[in-house]
Amino acid sequence: MRRLIVVGDVHGCYEELKLLLDKLSMAKSDVLVSVGDLICKGPLSDRVLDLVLSLENFKAVIGNHELRFLNEWRAGRKSKIKPYDEETVRQMGDRLETYMRQISKWPFYLDFPECLVVHAGLRPGVVLEKQSMEDLTELRTIEPEDKPWYEYYKGSKPVMFGHWVRREPLVRKNAVGLDTGCVYGGKLTAYVFPDKRCVSVQAKKIYRERKKAWD
Repeated sequence: MRRLIVVGDVHGCYEELKLLLDKLSMAKSDVLVSVGDLICKGPLSDRVLDLVLSLENFKAVIGNHELRFLNEWRAGRKSKIKPYDEETVRQMGDRLETYMRQISKWPFYLDFPECLVVHAGLRPGVVLEKQSMEDLTELRTIEPEDKPWYEYYKGSKPVMFGHWVRREPLVRKNAVGLDTGCVYGGKLTAYVFPDKRCVSVQAKKIYRERKKAWD
């Protein structure tokens, strides 16, 4: 039976991604989907990309970190590069161009029979095809109430998303938040269809100190 496996923000945590895939006992028929932010902050962004790009049934949406890298790469500059971006550039080495060309092919959302996949969120009242790049990669709350975007979402399909770090996955009828802060010493989490269950592995270490409080 085909499974759809949606994995949260990896952020270069290669060892944990391998552990998670082993725990899931992935079959060739399974489809692995990333909610974005596969790269940056963690220790092995290059090996994460090598692993997922070697899989026949791999798909991903662009996260805010991939988008920042793509914007700088396309512009031929590094004006918005952050300290951890410099480390990611070093990790990628002479394969940076190859990785960027691959990432540039990823969409900002994916629509499966089981669910929608975005990196961050969906703006209420805007059809999927007209959602902005900024909202799809950055959105968390809706002004002026400052409530989470998913409290307004009325679509029939559940939305799988990352971007918003929590100690535990957020599982609602209409939305599943999968960023459980692996790079901060938390967990790496996937949601599996048709089982409709979360599977997680604990981070091996704290790769980056989290400045904000955990949700």
